[in-house]
Amino acid sequence: MIKARVFWPALLFMALLIFFPPSSGNILLAEGIPDELDELSLSFITMKNRENGETIMRTARIITPGDEYIDARNDLYRVESIEGNVAWADYQERVELKVIPPSEWLKETFMQVGVAGGGKQEQVAPPTIGVYHSHGDESYVPSDGTESKPEGGGVMDVGVSFVEALESHGLNVIHNEETHIPHDAGAYYRSRRTVEDLLAEGVDVLYDVHRDAVPAEEYLASSDNKEIVQIQFVVGRQNQNMEVNRSYAESLKKITDDVHPHLIKGIFMAKGNYNQDMTPLALLVEVGSHENSKEGAEESIAMFADGVSTYFVGPEGRQMQEKAGVTALRSVLWLVLIAGLILGVYLLVSTENTEELRAKINHFFKKEFAELGGNKTGEENKGEGNE
Repeated sequence: MIKARVFWPALLFMALLIFFPPSSGNILLAEGIPDELDELSLSFITMKNRENGETIMRTARIITPGDEYIDARNDLYRVESIEGNVAWADYQERVELKVIPPSEWLKETFMQVGVAGGGKQEQVAPPTIGVYHSHGDESYVPSDGTESKPEGGGVMDVGVSFVEALESHGLNVIHNEETHIPHDAGAYYRSRRTVEDLLAEGVDVLYDVHRDAVPAEEYLASSDNKEIVQIQFVVGRQNQNMEVNRSYAESLKKITDDVHPHLIKGIFMAKGNYNQDMTPLALLVEVGSHENSKEGAEESIAMFADGVSTYFVGPEGRQMQEKAGVTALRSVLWLVLIAGLILGVYLLVSTENTEELRAKINHFFKKEFAELGGNKTGEENKGEGNE
């Protein structure tokens, strides 16, 4: 007979394998997944400068010693100790953000072709972007009336706005709208399978869209004399892609700072991996807080899409996308003008005097435009009346 002290641990181990099977093709380290409470439910943590006591930032995510933060001014801080709900951090340096082109990490996606003459290189294939939500229940209280909706919260609408904005710039996007409820540690295990599905569909770049849970003012700033909801990047420290993820986040911040100043509030290098070990260019984005409006978050994520498209397509590519619609409209107008000229010449040649020309033109417009509007000629109306 199997002894109880052996049987029960074995049974528990088997249950864990059933409910949390290893991801196919990926070795999942326990320390790489956020702890059971990767974020606080009833409070938030304040990161403070240990030298002068000034607040650096506030977040509902758990902060641990060793975590780092690049603020809006690109000042880098490292957390040294935790006292209650205060994380004490030391100033490290002013980070000089650099834009590293995506082709450095996505060589197969960004095929390069030579341009005759100057030896320049031209990007011809932007990547496929995947958008998903590990915590799809997250909502915005002022707009949604609650901070959580199990069937899908306001953060899902923010994701839709992000996708539409990216697609308007000509980027290919796949949006997974699974909510991964309940909102617990298992959500990241469940969303890991979503990431696997997205990668299988050919996705090269991933954005896990969330919102924070701190007072509204933490994510409010002014840009171009307008109040905006800010966005914060989260990079997991415990994965083999951490340095690439961080460089990627810094590249996006620098570009977005130029396009929309003050939109990005900072980059938080936190404990965990947030499934960022699965592909080099993966990022968790906090779009505002539960106390901000969903409408403000939707506007901000659309602004962020400008930075993303500039990074992957380049400013020239963005301008080409914007000009494409204007060019198409001009082509249609030219065709209409040419057709009008041809018609005018035909009528002029086939008539003997201006009175006959005027009569033909009037007849043409009365007949053709009446039919376009669904009206019928007098004879047809008369015929219908006799039926």
